[in-house]
Amino acid sequence: MSGPRTLVTTLAVVVVTVALDQVTKAWAESALGDGDTIEIVPTLEFDLAYNSGFSFSTGAGFGPSIGIVVLGLIGFLVWQIAVSESMGRVWILATIMGGAIGNLADRLLRAEDGFLSGEVIDFIDVSWYAVFNVADMFVVCGAFTFAGFELVMHRRAEQDAETGADLADAEASAD
Repeated sequence: MSGPRTLVTTLAVVVVTVALDQVTKAWAESALGDGDTIEIVPTLEFDLAYNSGFSFSTGAGFGPSIGIVVLGLIGFLVWQIAVSESMGRVWILATIMGGAIGNLADRLLRAEDGFLSGEVIDFIDVSWYAVFNVADMFVVCGAFTFAGFELVMHRRAEQDAETGADLADAEASAD
């Protein structure tokens, strides 16, 4: 299904996703850079943090390695989008890719100690869970949505195959 429509959709989703992520990170640095926190509800606040690792601040110090893995993931997502036969799948994969690019941009643009060494800006602090950012939300929500989408599509294909087999059996018995 690759073509101009797929390309335009992918670029639009990625640009919007990255823009939302980078704008919220700029806001976080501006509003929270002096150590302030903003309590939203108990156990949820905006609190600026810098993450040199990956998900939930694990793997601190492995930023360049993580960045290379993310580049590979982005390449895989581009390939999956190019071969996708579903616009729904394109939207979901582009959302995941936009989140990955948002965090990769931090590693590239904030790098002071070499290629991909920059820290990712996190600021959404769920005190009993983790500190994360908008890009993380796009990646995680996109991954869960992708899993659900693929499950529904698989079940639909199975039902279509059963219906086709039932029709073939009915035609064969009518002969």
